[in-house]
Amino acid sequence: MTTSRTPAQLRGERRAQGLAPHGPERVARAEELVAAAEELPGPDTREGRAALAEALLHLAASRALGTGARVCAPLVARALDLQDAHPDAFDEDAWFALLWSLRWAVEDVLGDPAAPAADVEEWLSVMSRRHARAGLSQRAVHAREFMVAQDLGDSPRAVRAYDAWLEAERDESADCAGCELAWRGQAHAARAQRADAVRAGAGAADDEAALRLWEPVLRGDYPCTSRRSTLLADSLPPLLRLGRIEEARSRHVAGYLLVRDAPAAGGAALAPHLEFCARTGNEPRGLEILTEQQGAHRRQDGDPAGHGAWMASVAQLTRRLVELGRGDLPVPGPGGRPLTAAALEEEAASLALEAAARFDARAASEHHRAAVRARLALRPCVRRLPLGVGPGALPRPGAPAAPAAPDPHGMLAEARRLSALGHPAAATAWVAADDAVTRGGVELGQGEQAEVLDHLAMLLSRRDPAAGAARFTEAARLFAGAGLPGEALACRARAVFSASFAPEGTRVPPEPIGALCSEARRLHAEGSVGTRHATAVLLTGARMRARELGPWADGDEEDGTPFDAARGAPDALGPAADALDAELADLIALAEPDRAAPGVRARIAEATETRGRLAAQRGAPARAAELLTAAAGLFHEDGRPWAATGPELALARLLMDTGDHKRADEVLSGALEEDRTEGRAARTAHDRARLHLLHADVHAAQGLLTDEAASLRYAVHEFRVAGEGDVPRAMLRLGGCLLALEETDEAAAVLVGALDGLLEAADETGIVQACVWLGHASGRPEQLREAAGLLRRAALGPQPWQDRHGRAVVTHLAADTHRAGHRFAEAEELYAGAEELWRALGDHHAVIRTLHARAWLARESGAQVGESLRRMDAAQEEIAAVLRRQEAELDEEQRLRLRLEVGHTFRQTAELLIEPVPLPLVLSGEQGEAALACYVQGITYADRAVEAFRACGEAGLHEATGAELRAAGLEADLGRYEAAVVRLTRVRATYPEGTPDPHGTVTERMSEASALEVRIENALS
Repeated sequence: MTTSRTPAQLRGERRAQGLAPHGPERVARAEELVAAAEELPGPDTREGRAALAEALLHLAASRALGTGARVCAPLVARALDLQDAHPDAFDEDAWFALLWSLRWAVEDVLGDPAAPAADVEEWLSVMSRRHARAGLSQRAVHAREFMVAQDLGDSPRAVRAYDAWLEAERDESADCAGCELAWRGQAHAARAQRADAVRAGAGAADDEAALRLWEPVLRGDYPCTSRRSTLLADSLPPLLRLGRIEEARSRHVAGYLLVRDAPAAGGAALAPHLEFCARTGNEPRGLEILTEQQGAHRRQDGDPAGHGAWMASVAQLTRRLVELGRGDLPVPGPGGRPLTAAALEEEAASLALEAAARFDARAASEHHRAAVRARLALRPCVRRLPLGVGPGALPRPGAPAAPAAPDPHGMLAEARRLSALGHPAAATAWVAADDAVTRGGVELGQGEQAEVLDHLAMLLSRRDPAAGAARFTEAARLFAGAGLPGEALACRARAVFSASFAPEGTRVPPEPIGALCSEARRLHAEGSVGTRHATAVLLTGARMRARELGPWADGDEEDGTPFDAARGAPDALGPAADALDAELADLIALAEPDRAAPGVRARIAEATETRGRLAAQRGAPARAAELLTAAAGLFHEDGRPWAATGPELALARLLMDTGDHKRADEVLSGALEEDRTEGRAARTAHDRARLHLLHADVHAAQGLLTDEAASLRYAVHEFRVAGEGDVPRAMLRLGGCLLALEETDEAAAVLVGALDGLLEAADETGIVQACVWLGHASGRPEQLREAAGLLRRAALGPQPWQDRHGRAVVTHLAADTHRAGHRFAEAEELYAGAEELWRALGDHHAVIRTLHARAWLARESGAQVGESLRRMDAAQEEIAAVLRRQEAELDEEQRLRLRLEVGHTFRQTAELLIEPVPLPLVLSGEQGEAALACYVQGITYADRAVEAFRACGEAGLHEATGAELRAAGLEADLGRYEAAVVRLTRVRATYPEGTPDPHGTVTERMSEASALEVRIENALS
């Protein structure tokens, strides 16, 4: 039920709604206004009919621009009937708005395959007649005729319409030039896709033409900013067809954030992003998008073309899932109902062809279905393209059905084989084998029991070293009982090593490692234990002594840092380091004769790596590099590329620290290239991530931002695949790198993901940095919406902040972001919170900045100017109070800064008064008087700013002349030219000839003064 309003009130509400963002809420309000206009007490009066006309056209525009399913043709038809019957209901603005709405009506019926072709032609004819009657160009009409011809598959007519479109005059009725470029490019891209289905490469010229036409729009040369998100999506297929993969990745990451939650984003704007994922090895990201978007709002209703495009991309993605062996993966089907990937592939392809068939039925052609079939036939164009956002792996499959007759002994043999290789998958294999033995009730011999217990103890010791040590001890006992002295000895050494990590008070007193090493040498000399077992014990002892010198020595550090001079001068290591190096050399000499035996070469490699790390710490980088290179080579020779990661990381870090970035780059590039050559299983995903992360460091040290970003994308991807690692921090760094590259749209998308993860981890330092960068990167409404929600969550989240300053920064940034997004109530709440936080910290300048922001916010949100002035007055009171209370505590510089704040506050008050006010000389009546009062008051505040700045002496000189020039401009705006000239004379007198101008400020002031003088002379002449 609507509340009765007058026509004037309805018109005011409609104009106020014009400031609201497009979307369902604006459409709902516009519908209310139409209902209210229909219930006016005097609907047959001219004023009532005018209110209804304005409400109808406002609703048509709201639907056209704010929803994927627009349905505005009936509204336009109703407005046309109203104009034909009552022309006086349409003033000039309403008349032109009606004319403009005809193009939306044509597009609406064209997008509905249930509308007969005759209806489409009739609306096109109406548009043409109305434009001709108004004496306007037919340019916009020809543009729609071209769209109609394309949809109907009439190529000759499309060519004629296209030529007529470009030849027709551009006048006030013409479409935005940026929109025209968008449509022309889409036509080229559609031709390229059809050609691509016939013969490879035939559409390259059209793809290039489309991208050239779109580039100025994407660059921001035209005001139609809403086109950007559409064109970022539209450009993905052409870029993939042309092999410009890197550009496509950037546009996907940037573009999906813009359309992810946009109310008007239909399936056509989302489908290219899903197709991109299916064709670039980003099936996990595609599944994430599918899950986000496959809700009820992706129904066929109202947007059949978009629905068909979306379903075609869903079919592409699910086909990839089937090809990857994940056809049984649960996925959301249409409307969110659960299906398997295989079932959804079949259904989605059918729905896409069904939607195309509806358009073909109207056009009596096959070209819509042919286009869908061409899309469905597309294959991946790259195996894997890391994005820096989204998941890195598909959900793990559910527990498979247990085989009817598991083979525990076979599984033990496989686990034993992997362990002999030192393979990263060995631990998982031992767990599976133990499970099979337990479920099968298999009786193991004492040696096999010891073997299983030994490897399970390795896993346990990582989370509970004391318990792991106890298990190792038990395994050693079983090995000894089974007549395996070498295994028993090695297990005893592992027990000692594990116990050394246990917290104080939980350690079981271990055997002395030195005694074990002596026993190992004796038994090896006697031939009682082999070289593999003896060197395992000796290497354990060496690693324990290395840990006493620093974690770098045995490779425990995560980033591979080989040394840090701050840990101690090389001389401080002295005899202990000499003894350790000699011990390792002896170990290598002992092992060398048997290096061909299983596992022995790996022991030599480990000892060599430790010697290399030790040499680095002792200030011998050349010797360290030689040893680390040799260690990596030995691991590779032994068929253990995964084990080479540690020495390769250490070597690259050492080379970086000694300034040899080129060789560090070669080491890391070689490691990563070798890994790609041998296959993804060669190293763990976590190790690949570490290599990429250090590679990013190498690029950063050389200022290679683009290469740094590429390495960071890989690092994020591999961390996600591994399911471990600091993904949010890596994303944060990537976002900062992209921001430095001025890739702000992509940076915003990455930082949104980073901040979400940092909030989960309660990483305060990272949260603050992410908020600052996200504030810099977010400028578009969609980005602001995402950023505002995250920043608000950071500022008002339940977790307690240790960093009070960081919380104040984040709260202030959250307020700024809400204000930029026109969410004024939330912004006011956040500014109030920020002001309280700044006060608690004693940061008076931040308090003043917050008061300034709240004053501007009040003005922007439509409050009375008095509220803004009160807040500016509060800022002045804050300055005065600080100067009164803390005069004795402030040094001269601090007092000067506060006095300058007085001038800045007066200057901003002047701007606040006049910025939203039209020039008084173009207004009349009460409006003119009100505007004049604002300008006069603004000049008064500008004068106060001049006085405050001049009181600061040399420090405020340039600010004073800037304020004086502003006041002179306001005087000229009011036609008070003599007063303006007096002010200009004062400015010139401030800068006599020869005034030093190191920063160009004097030149800038003189240029402003000259420009204003010319303006005054022109006005007087």
